[in-house]
Amino acid sequence: MPISSEKNSSTRYGLVVFLILALFLCAIFFYIRNNKGQHLAHNIEQLTALKEDYLLIDSCIVVLYNADNNCRLYAVTGQKAYIQKFASDINFVSGILNNLKTSAEKNKPKNLSGLVNQKRVRTELYLRLRQLTDSLINLSNNVDTNGNKVKYEDSNELTYKQFKTMVTIDTIKSLPLAQKEKNLIGRLGDALKRKSKPSADNSTKRYIRTEIKLDTSLQSKKFNKLQLKNMNNYFRNLYAANNMLKKNEIVILQLNNRIITEIVSLLQRYKNKEISFAKQNRSELKGDIDKTINSIDKIFMLSIGLLILLVVAILYNLWKIFKNENDLVNHSQKISQYAVSKSRFLANMSHEIRTPLNSVVGFSEQLSQGKLDAQQLEQVSAIRSSSIMLLDVVNDILDFSKYETGKVSFDKFSFAPFDAITEVFNSIKIQATKKGIEFKSDISFKRDFCFSGDSLRLKQVMLNLLSNAIKFTAKGSVTLKADVIQNSKKQSVLKIQIIDTGIGIKAEDIDMIFDEFAQVYHSSTKITQKGTGLGLAICKKIVELQGGQIGVTSEIGKGSIFGFEIPYDTCITNDALKNETVVSINANGVEGKHILLADDNKMNILLAQTVLKKYKMVTKAAYDGREAFELFKIDNYDLILTDIQMPEMGGIELTRLIRSYNDKEKSIVPILGVTANVLEEDRKKYIESGIDDLVLKPFSEKDLIDKIAKYLKKD
Repeated sequence: MPISSEKNSSTRYGLVVFLILALFLCAIFFYIRNNKGQHLAHNIEQLTALKEDYLLIDSCIVVLYNADNNCRLYAVTGQKAYIQKFASDINFVSGILNNLKTSAEKNKPKNLSGLVNQKRVRTELYLRLRQLTDSLINLSNNVDTNGNKVKYEDSNELTYKQFKTMVTIDTIKSLPLAQKEKNLIGRLGDALKRKSKPSADNSTKRYIRTEIKLDTSLQSKKFNKLQLKNMNNYFRNLYAANNMLKKNEIVILQLNNRIITEIVSLLQRYKNKEISFAKQNRSELKGDIDKTINSIDKIFMLSIGLLILLVVAILYNLWKIFKNENDLVNHSQKISQYAVSKSRFLANMSHEIRTPLNSVVGFSEQLSQGKLDAQQLEQVSAIRSSSIMLLDVVNDILDFSKYETGKVSFDKFSFAPFDAITEVFNSIKIQATKKGIEFKSDISFKRDFCFSGDSLRLKQVMLNLLSNAIKFTAKGSVTLKADVIQNSKKQSVLKIQIIDTGIGIKAEDIDMIFDEFAQVYHSSTKITQKGTGLGLAICKKIVELQGGQIGVTSEIGKGSIFGFEIPYDTCITNDALKNETVVSINANGVEGKHILLADDNKMNILLAQTVLKKYKMVTKAAYDGREAFELFKIDNYDLILTDIQMPEMGGIELTRLIRSYNDKEKSIVPILGVTANVLEEDRKKYIESGIDDLVLKPFSEKDLIDKIAKYLKKD
């Protein structure tokens, strides 16, 4: 259930991440929609801008008509103001044409053929209009110069007879000067003078002062006739010049009319093409706008729908995640409660099983020390072995429960690994001897080497592995190898290997050999494991919780190699030897001591009395805590041995009453608690109540006497 909930929670979180990405995609859709809207606005702006060209064309036509009128007025009146207005109008039309050309470059059709046609038509239109307007300006500039073309070529029609008297004054050298035109007599005189005189320097001239007298008396009538003739010729020439001017005016007006007509025609064609282009562009823009609006509507509706769907999905998943987390928390609480309940149940079961086992083990031990024949001794040994096997099963179940709930703790005391390994080897050697297999050890380090750690857990792992090796080895040998690998000055690694020549383990079974309740059935040898199947699982947890590792290699028919490594801190050798040396207290120190026994189980009272009487101790029994406290108040005792769980009053309440008793000397009496509860937190609670030490059921004679002797000696 927790694994499934964790997977579902991971899936939910992944789905939320996916939905957030989908929201990001929706944001991209909205961005595209915004771009489409901007494109639509640009198309609408372009559509409205096309109308400006029509206004320019119409204004151009009006200006050209005004220019035509100004040209005609100038031709009639000759006033320069009209020709200036005409030139101004033509320049205005040229500016409009330039604007049309510029706008033609900006407002390009969307297709390539439309772009080429528009550029060609508008460029040709611009060039032709500029050419025509330039020619019109040139012709208009020549209008006021045609009147000066009539010249009077014969200006010497009228002559005057003159009497000339010449007087020479001086000769002066100077640059040649233009001479005045002389009459016939003067010219003849000059010719004669040049013939009679040699040629002089071109820069020397003679200036003669002459006096000219006009004689009109004789030729007056002839002169008048000549003047009349000249006047007639002048007016005739003036009439001809006037006719020529009118012809030029007609040509100019015709040219102007032709230019205006052609310009209007070209502008009309341009306007038609512009209208056609505008229609085409409007059609294209309308199609684009319709498509854009449709796509915007679709994207918008899709985005809104998707957004609503995503919001609903996210809210649903958040609610589901919240619900699953609550369920997971509730389930975890239930699991914790279940684990606590299971541990409590196992503790109670242990207490209920250990209590009768205490009597069985204790009395079988006492019987085996008595005078029995061989058959009786064998029967008592069978009873004791069976009770010990049952105790091992109970211990395995309780140990696994503690490791499963994480309520196990490891002691940290100095110990000699050589002595710990040797002790386990010697204690189990009898099993190998009974089966007739070779049992040997190979310890590669010295006895004075010491570690700081939990030696009891180390012995438990080694004992379990060696027992399994002997159990599944019918012939051959079992070898224990031990080595120390020093990592640093303060830490070393203890490496243990148990090698056997037994039946071996299949490859498919190796992966599950350390699992809980795992048992391997060997059909070829008809051998099955006996027990709970928790031994190797407990060994693995003990090793791994101390930072080590455990493994196995095996081959069917050849045997197996179990090995583990545990890191330990190094310590001083002397302290280790002190702690590892178990000294049995001299039993003579307990003789004659008064012991108060408190237990609701008569068999346990009987067993304790049987053991204590052997060492000549005086005992008194009480079957509940209240009775024990009354006996305590009446007599003085050297030690109190009380059960923890009793009716009326338990061992904890009894201890508190004794520790709070008015008589200080009596209140400090040593108290040993007898219990079958193996939970660590319960043991701490017992010690905190004032109990000096605990005796765990089932106990052996040696365990009980050693504990009693230890505290009696302190007293």
